[in-house]
Amino acid sequence: MGRTVTEVAKTLEVSRPSYYRWRQGPREGLPVQNPRALTPAELEQMDRVKEQHPEWRHRRIQGALQAEGTYLSATSVYERFKAQGWEQSYERRPAPWKEPRYEVFRRNVMWGCDWTKLRIAGLRWYLLILIDFFSRLVVAHRIVPSVHAGEVKALYQEGLLAQGIDLKASIKPELRVDRGSPNTSWVTKEFFALIQAELSFARVRRPTDNAITERAFGTIKQEEIYLVGDYPDPISGRQEIGGYLRHYCTERPHQALWNFTPQFVHDLNNKTELLRHLKVLKRQTLERRRQYWLTRQDPLAGGVESELIKIPILSHY
Repeated sequence: MGRTVTEVAKTLEVSRPSYYRWRQGPREGLPVQNPRALTPAELEQMDRVKEQHPEWRHRRIQGALQAEGTYLSATSVYERFKAQGWEQSYERRPAPWKEPRYEVFRRNVMWGCDWTKLRIAGLRWYLLILIDFFSRLVVAHRIVPSVHAGEVKALYQEGLLAQGIDLKASIKPELRVDRGSPNTSWVTKEFFALIQAELSFARVRRPTDNAITERAFGTIKQEEIYLVGDYPDPISGRQEIGGYLRHYCTERPHQALWNFTPQFVHDLNNKTELLRHLKVLKRQTLERRRQYWLTRQDPLAGGVESELIKIPILSHY
């Protein structure tokens, strides 16, 4: 008497779930089933998405299922694919520096800017992007034959216009850039001094200072630029890349954002509310799963299965 469940379980050398399961005892005539076990419908969802996109790995598929209103852990998806022999090996090089110099707590506090090469009609062109460090939203982009200070100025002004920020506003997003000549030009520095906006330079040989921008370019190149290789003309290039960037911001789940999309995170603008939203989504999925297995185990629980479709599903995309 007076002993806690933890103490009793430790004395018996069993886990707490086992202790509670033994106390409850088996239900006569009915198989004992874990109410958190994946349902056949969830297994079919995973297999369907994997068949449609065999190149996607388990975390990408987890985000796609989350967009459909079903939360499955990355481990559950991985174990399913590993059992089926579908999981692909993947190695990532360790980062030389782990900690960045900043912590962004809301949108439009810090933006990153950089450019990468692409090929149009056999010639070298450049894609410039302006990305929000809080939400990973691509605020603005430009495709130009050469990069100079005027392009950096124009890109920043387009970003302000897209976010409804007046050029004369007292508080503007800080711009994080590397030490390329268009960024360190006196023309660029003079422009930011005139509009009273902060121009922040990444440290030499510190890729984490502008890591969010670099990571976005890695995805854009792997999923769009490298697939096309050579765009036929500037109009086609702008249309194709513009279409992909809209997909990247509004449809593609982002692992660093708990598999929500950049546009959703940018609009919500609150990490606490974002985590609450994810918690509700998890709870809804577990409740649907629990009701499914209770229906399967107890034939007397009539009508429960029909109630499942009445559980609301959060719309978060």
